[in-house]
Amino acid sequence: MNNMNRINMNKNIENTRKGDLKKGFSTLFIVIILGAIGLSVAISLSTSSVWSTRGSNDTKNSNKAKSLTNTCAEVALEAMRENNNYTGVSNLVLDGNTCTYTVTNTGGTTRSLVISGTVGDVVRKINITTGTFNPLVISSWLEVP
Repeated sequence: MNNMNRINMNKNIENTRKGDLKKGFSTLFIVIILGAIGLSVAISLSTSSVWSTRGSNDTKNSNKAKSLTNTCAEVALEAMRENNNYTGVSNLVLDGNTCTYTVTNTGGTTRSLVISGTVGDVVRKINITTGTFNPLVISSWLEVP
C-alpha cells in the first residue's frame, strides 16, 4: 500500500471515529434528558400523592371537629335546659378529643354560648344565642372562624 492510500485510510478511520463519537454523545445526551424528565415526573407524582393524603386527613379531622363541636353544643344546651340558671365553663372529652363550652348570662332569659372543638390541628367554633327557656329557643347558631 502506498502512503497516499494509508493517509486516506487513516482519515477515513478518523472521520468514522468522530462520527461515532458524535453519535455517542448525542445518545448520551438524549438518555440524560429522558432520565431527567422521568425523574421529574416521578417526583411530581409522589409529591401530589403526599399532598392529596394530607388534604384527605385535614378534611377528615375537620369533619370530626365539626361533629365534636355540635355534640358539645347539644350537651351545653341540655345543661341549660336542666338548669335555667346554669352559667360557666365546662369540657367534654369524646373519643380522645376535647371540646369546651362557655355559657354566659346576657340578661333575662338570654344566654350566649361559645363552643370550641379540636381534633388534631383543626379547631371548629360555634357561637349560639338563646332567647327563652320554656321552650328553649335558639336565636342564632353560627359557626365562626
